[in-house]
Amino acid sequence: AEMKPPAAEPTAAAHGSPLEPVRNFIGQLIAFLAILTCTFGNLAAYGQTNAKRLLAYSTIAHAGYMMMAVPPILAMAVAHPAGAHDAVSGLAIYMIVYVFMNLTAFAFVAFFHDKIQSDEIADYAGLIQHSPLAVILLSLTLFSLVGLPPLAGFIGKFAIFASLAQGWSVSGQSHLMVLLVAGGVNTAISLFYYLR
Repeated sequence: AEMKPPAAEPTAAAHGSPLEPVRNFIGQLIAFLAILTCTFGNLAAYGQTNAKRLLAYSTIAHAGYMMMAVPPILAMAVAHPAGAHDAVSGLAIYMIVYVFMNLTAFAFVAFFHDKIQSDEIADYAGLIQHSPLAVILLSLTLFSLVGLPPLAGFIGKFAIFASLAQGWSVSGQSHLMVLLVAGGVNTAISLFYYLR
């Protein structure tokens, strides 16, 4: 008698990947940690009177923004690989832009420390009269760190937020929308202390 091959099992793609629950859990965990990191960094920076400490705490917040790209990558990895690729590209853009913005901000703080022998924000009063170009460039760098258009920081932050919106529209995972809203609220918080 001729042996027939067993009936083909439904593929994993038809029922979803067997790793989908794991990806969802890791995505939710990273989303929670990203919100926690952003919020802690921004609230800690908000209360600072020292420019170096303010930038250090804002660095924690920016690490949270970078973490925000991971959940949409996980959400779209199987269902929409092109979207996951875009999210990875957005993260890379954010990282590159952020490194240059942060190095520039710390360089200006070091420059002002040499000039006035202080890192206290209150001691920066009147610097526009002595170093107008440096003050204007530092202000532009800080506005870029907030993510205001048309500066480079806007491009990076927009790429991260766009990947969250795309991930939510593709997967319907609610934690991506929560993450997007939390990112917007944290950006608003950062505007206050950078403007100061």
